[in-house]
Amino acid sequence: MKNVLMLLNSYDTDTHKGIAGASKELGWNLHVGTLATLRSLKKWKGNGIICSLGDSNELVNFVTQANVSTVNLSLSRKEITYPCVTADHVCIGNMAAEHFCNFGHSNFAWFSNVKSHIAQLRLQGFEDKLLKQGKSAPSALSGPKAQDEGAVLRWLETLKRPCAIFTFNDLNAAWLLNLCLDNGYEVPKDFAILGVDNDPLICDYQIIPLSSVNHAHERIGYEGAYLLDEIMNGHPLKEMIRLIEPTGVTLRDSTDIYAASDPIVQAAIEYILSHLRKPIGTIEIADALGVSRRNLEIRFQESLNCSVHKKLIEVRLKAAEHMLVNTDRTIEDIASLTGFCHAPHLSHTFKNAFGLPPRTYRKNHLETV
Repeated sequence: MKNVLMLLNSYDTDTHKGIAGASKELGWNLHVGTLATLRSLKKWKGNGIICSLGDSNELVNFVTQANVSTVNLSLSRKEITYPCVTADHVCIGNMAAEHFCNFGHSNFAWFSNVKSHIAQLRLQGFEDKLLKQGKSAPSALSGPKAQDEGAVLRWLETLKRPCAIFTFNDLNAAWLLNLCLDNGYEVPKDFAILGVDNDPLICDYQIIPLSSVNHAHERIGYEGAYLLDEIMNGHPLKEMIRLIEPTGVTLRDSTDIYAASDPIVQAAIEYILSHLRKPIGTIEIADALGVSRRNLEIRFQESLNCSVHKKLIEVRLKAAEHMLVNTDRTIEDIASLTGFCHAPHLSHTFKNAFGLPPRTYRKNHLETV
């Protein structure tokens, strides 16, 4: 039986769960340590360490001096070259940009109270994806200025609204959300705010629940443990860094609105959302808003670069996808609730958009959760 020490820079339940699950399968004796217990671990003897190395030099020194097989779960310390299983932070940024673009945003910002290597990778992914989508680079506020309430408020005033703000993590998102609300801004109407980590204790308990990118902590812990086992058993190392992609965005109220700078287009989208079950089309929407069909089509092309019909189908499909992965409703019910005339119509349209029929899409999603 191998003695393995789990030593995280900051405790994370999901990471621990992944490591513990692998440990049980591998037959390890898993010892759990923390920064607070480092001194009591001075006499620890074992076969390997799975750790998350961050700001603590004491932790780094302990791991280095232990001189055993080690796997690191963080990219915080670029100068430390242990084999690493960690999040694909560039992909996290890509996913945030795609999420906002899908909701029609044209103005973007980045907010982080730290200037770290990980933060820079997330910003890089966010910016790269926006530029590839033909959007402008985000306005960025990070480091000490992002910790100063006055500086943040002055920055918010400079942002063109509606604006989509991607934050470093859920804690940053929650802090910014409350600052916006305290100062009369509407979320998500003025600022749509997206976090990272999908911590339900943070995201679900805000006045306006926070959308968040799903950081695959449990899978990172699990795969990190299996990599450590390979190293302890003398298997050759195939790669120094293994990146784990995020599993999607959990949509909550802080980003759940379609954004358009044109008030008529915004009103049209809100009309679509409030009449999702009804078999409406471009003519009905134009009549409800008191504008001509041609005028409405021109405004959609100028604001969102798509037709009214295309946006209507997109909104319906997004609502259908949300129900597929978050409810156990039948395909027939979902078709009825999202304005499709029947289940085959939904299935055909859904497959064209997502590459899979609804039932297969739901099954695949459940298998990855």
